[in-house]
Amino acid sequence: MKRSIHQRNNARFCQRIIPNSEAKIFMAVSTISLITRVDDYGNCESHNLAIAESVRHGIVRNVSVMATGPALEHAAALLAGDQSICFGLHATMNAEWDTFRWKPLLAAEEVPTLVDENGYFKQHPGLWLAAQPDIGQILNEMKEQLDKLRATGFLISYADTHMVFEWAVPGLDAAIDEWCAKEGLLSYRPYSGSRLPQTEAAGDPVDRFVDALKQAQPGQYLIVGHPGYDDEETRGWGNRDYPGEKVAQDRHWERLMFTDSRALEAVRSGGVKLLRYDEANAEG
Repeated sequence: MKRSIHQRNNARFCQRIIPNSEAKIFMAVSTISLITRVDDYGNCESHNLAIAESVRHGIVRNVSVMATGPALEHAAALLAGDQSICFGLHATMNAEWDTFRWKPLLAAEEVPTLVDENGYFKQHPGLWLAAQPDIGQILNEMKEQLDKLRATGFLISYADTHMVFEWAVPGLDAAIDEWCAKEGLLSYRPYSGSRLPQTEAAGDPVDRFVDALKQAQPGQYLIVGHPGYDDEETRGWGNRDYPGEKVAQDRHWERLMFTDSRALEAVRSGGVKLLRYDEANAEG
């Protein structure tokens, strides 16, 4: 079956390598470092619990929070006070699911280029190619989302984008970087790069992650996942191209990527350093 753009961009976990910056030499060149990040915190209680498990019993150090998520208060109660976590704004301008949709925090008349006829975010940033959104409206909505996260009790240190929506709007990437600097946030973009080594190791996704980690050359890597449980709530998410059963299966394995004893042992025995964004080297 042909995979949707969303599946290719967002499903499973993203893995990227970033060369060590010459400007920061606190990290030994012989080490492997991992910026471990999870997205979509706040979108439902099941995902919140899986992410909390990935932090408390796994290798996650960075949590990206959706201000538009219906389970935001639940998310804050679980983790907002945990100072070991680097929290980020998971800026949301699209709602990709068929069964769950969300609206901007600003009134629809304040961000008319971001919403459909029912006031919901458009399903995919690819829809912007035919009718470009206003960059000012995007930044205003990002500010509203940031303010809500701070008011809910999260200390926000960085910002990233749900579905990497900036690809569809020329100039938006630079505008977001400038906005982040103005707001005192790290932009996630200078910490992105190429993938970890591809591996054909036998076994399940955890085995392949462990093998990729063993094959990796010294340097700084970014791993992004969407932990979840294969349960009724998670199976309720999905769309025509990405059924809820597949969403639940993928997110189950992404949780294990961060919590399974094989992954924990690979990190421990390999001397891997786990990093927050505010401890990492920016590319360049």
